[in-house]
Amino acid sequence: MQFLKYTVIRLALFFVVFLPLAFLLRWPIYTSGLIALVIAFAVSYLFFNKLRLAANADVQKMFAANGPKKSKRQLSDEEAEDRFLDGDK
Repeated sequence: MQFLKYTVIRLALFFVVFLPLAFLLRWPIYTSGLIALVIAFAVSYLFFNKLRLAANADVQKMFAANGPKKSKRQLSDEEAEDRFLDGDK
């Protein structure tokens, strides 16, 4: 849910900057878009850090839940490889 909230805020910031630049000041679309993108990124990174971290945690949970499941044999093989590689040091 935090991911959706963070995405909506970033899109709103983008359009708040983009629309006046593109339609009121008649700047080129690409220039307006680039400037709006940079400003939306900077503002969201500086002022919405907690929300960004919560959104990141939501995405991590989503991918961890859908990730490939490893069998006991695969886990034991990885553990043996780790012991072998750590023994060489």
